[in-house]
Amino acid sequence: MNLSAQAEEITGEDVVTRQGWGADPDGDPSGNDPIEGSPGIAIHYTGSIWPVPILHGNCDAYVRGIQEDHLNGDYDDIAYNYLVCRHGYIYIGRGYRYQSGANGNDFGNSTYYAICGLTGLLDGPVLIPGTTPPMVSAVRRLIAHLESLGADASSIVGHGDIPGNDTWCPGNLSPYVEDGSFQPDSAATEIGPTPDAHIRGAQTADPPEWPGVEFTNPPPTEHVSVRVWQEQMVTRGWRLDVDGVYGDRSQLACRLFQAEKALDVDGIVGEQTWNAAWTEPVTEPVDWTWPGLYLRYEPASLHPDITRSYPAVTTHTSVSVWQSQMAHRGWNIGAVDGVYGAQSQAVCLAFQEEKGLAVDGIVGPATWAASWDAPID
Repeated sequence: MNLSAQAEEITGEDVVTRQGWGADPDGDPSGNDPIEGSPGIAIHYTGSIWPVPILHGNCDAYVRGIQEDHLNGDYDDIAYNYLVCRHGYIYIGRGYRYQSGANGNDFGNSTYYAICGLTGLLDGPVLIPGTTPPMVSAVRRLIAHLESLGADASSIVGHGDIPGNDTWCPGNLSPYVEDGSFQPDSAATEIGPTPDAHIRGAQTADPPEWPGVEFTNPPPTEHVSVRVWQEQMVTRGWRLDVDGVYGDRSQLACRLFQAEKALDVDGIVGEQTWNAAWTEPVTEPVDWTWPGLYLRYEPASLHPDITRSYPAVTTHTSVSVWQSQMAHRGWNIGAVDGVYGAQSQAVCLAFQEEKGLAVDGIVGPATWAASWDAPID
């Protein structure tokens, strides 16, 4: 059966068309052979080259970047048939008509559709999971749609499982391939995707009573109530070990959560932060990737003859994120207040000199990245 002659593309509010994500018109999947018969499904992930986009507003550009990289390589378009983000949206790449270019060899490309999860490689300070229930639900729905067109949904493999491939891909999606999470079922197909449904249950009218113990670090608080709070933060979508120990990752999650909810950013889970974990609405978490905003402090007396088009002192939520990270690294940042003042600038200058960066006192993309990635001396 020639699927390309019979199939209709998947549609829905959660589906982003090529036009929707701004595909480069130089990309043309029609130059590839049609995919025929009853192809299976090969699952991919984006790996360490592409850091996971936390905010859905960044996902379109993320997919465009993958297409650009592929067009600059050996492909005539984005290599995947479909891509799925952690927010539960399905991106149409080459679509259902054409063979992929992602499955490693001619056999793989002609035998399997290629579906890529936009997960990145999660390590270091990353606290938000790239693989979420909305993503799994979206992949499942997509596979169910392809199955209705004749694809073999019983043949779902990881990229590295295709004969002739030597790759770890699909990385952190491998367990979902192995345990059958992507297999379509009638309930999932009938209900359809529900982006962020996995964290809607995180809000309750009555949070558990605050235990009266403030979680601090150092030394890390060890208490049964820490586990309760960690479990709730995981329910909200944060990526933490639920071990009852308020370690570095728990503290960083707390700081980012406090910045997100405009609480005092002190890294301490007191009564206010405890209650907020249950009562505050679940929203997109603060993104620790560079916000596209240069953090600077330039009092008017520095250059009195210059008219600026930007504020002399940057005041922004992202300042709190950076300040909390520098405090986490051990720098005396002063108040974590979202205002990039003289103390923040002094820390920035010293940090830039220590790490061999351009010493200008401005937190741009290089300094921001180093605040997370550079080793702590």
